[in-house]
Amino acid sequence: MFIQTDLEDAKEQEIIKLQNSLQSMQNKVDETNALLVKEREAAKAVEEAPPIIQETQVLVQDTEKVDSLTAEVEQLKVLVCI
Repeated sequence: MFIQTDLEDAKEQEIIKLQNSLQSMQNKVDETNALLVKEREAAKAVEEAPPIIQETQVLVQDTEKVDSLTAEVEQLKVLVCI
């Protein structure tokens, strides 16, 4: 009689343990599914977002400096060839 009661108690404990394990796994699956939904929404938002175009301002001073240096290089080429 005691053996049967002990066996039933052990079975109940095992069932409770398995149910807890199953619930834990289900929670992880639910969390993963929620993360996947968020990731899909974020990916969709990125796809639908218009491209970002940044305009950069070119300063006249920089252009003048480049032109000045280009002219100087040309003068040096002429001097080297002489």
